[in-house]
Amino acid sequence: MVVYEVECRARGRSDLVPSPASYGWAHFHAFADLLAAEERICLGEMMEYGGVVPWSRVETCLRPIFDPSLLDGGILALKWVLGMQSRLHEVCAAWGDGSYAGSAEKGMKAEQFAELVKLLSVVDYCVKTRRSMRVR
Repeated sequence: MVVYEVECRARGRSDLVPSPASYGWAHFHAFADLLAAEERICLGEMMEYGGVVPWSRVETCLRPIFDPSLLDGGILALKWVLGMQSRLHEVCAAWGDGSYAGSAEKGMKAEQFAELVKLLSVVDYCVKTRRSMRVR
């Protein structure tokens, strides 16, 4: 399972943080495939996905979604979160209109769109509060 959530600053703090965006392994791979298609990336060619192409050769602000080497102890630095925000909003708008670059069953696309909305709420909150994102 992959979970994206706002990094806590202090124990006991009662912020109204958004619910984490979480994916079982099958759904994470479906999500990653659809998102990679938006960036014209073939995941099967990439390291961590069975291929040999290093992520350092790919230009995309969404690299943190795919490349676990950017995490520091499970934390994605705010600079990476900031970099993803506008592109994720663009993808969310396209998916909301039914426009997907990748292919999947209609029901799966709807589920991935719902999860993207959750992920965006986490990203937006991280940016608003200047917090990093925890990925586990």
